[in-house]
Amino acid sequence: MPSMNAQSLALRKKAKQQRSREKIELILQTTLDMLSEGQVDKINTNEIARRAGVSVGSLYNFFPNKQSILYELFRRWLENALTGLDDLDARYDGSEPIRDYIDDMFEQMAINAQANTAGHWQLRRSMNSSKELSELEEAHMDQILARFIRIQEKFGRQLPNNPHRLAYLQNLISVSCLNIVALTADEQERKTVMHWCKKLLYLVFDVERLEG
Repeated sequence: MPSMNAQSLALRKKAKQQRSREKIELILQTTLDMLSEGQVDKINTNEIARRAGVSVGSLYNFFPNKQSILYELFRRWLENALTGLDDLDARYDGSEPIRDYIDDMFEQMAINAQANTAGHWQLRRSMNSSKELSELEEAHMDQILARFIRIQEKFGRQLPNNPHRLAYLQNLISVSCLNIVALTADEQERKTVMHWCKKLLYLVFDVERLEG
């Protein structure tokens, strides 16, 4: 049986780890909020620390520079998108109308505060400023295209000779739609934009109609 000292040490270690996790989340959320407000090149670690209410030294314990914060935000964003698609895929067996799937997919991603805010899109625009961010998105793109191709197969669609080209088009339109929704502040206008976007997605995910 552990001694009282060992138990106390374990509890203190657990509490410290929890505080560290909370600080990391605070730093990341603060940076995302700042991205929503302005240009990425105007953000620096000193200002992030000030806005987050932590010391610069504490920030550097977790992130060596601003770019590492952006990288972690971007990595999480992309991971969230893949997880969302996989969770959605598990709920469908392909016998349903593909429109039902598209409705769920778009609504799930468009209104998700963890995946579709102005800050996320400002972050995405910053990716070309870093080789690491660009490489991360390139790897993510391969995974997204594979999932979009699997959607076509699951719902019994006849794939074109070059399914990756179609999947790339589907991704471009999906990304553009999510972007415009995130940048539309008025609630009524956002509903209209989402309606337009769904119609575009219905078409681009329905190969037979697209080629007809």
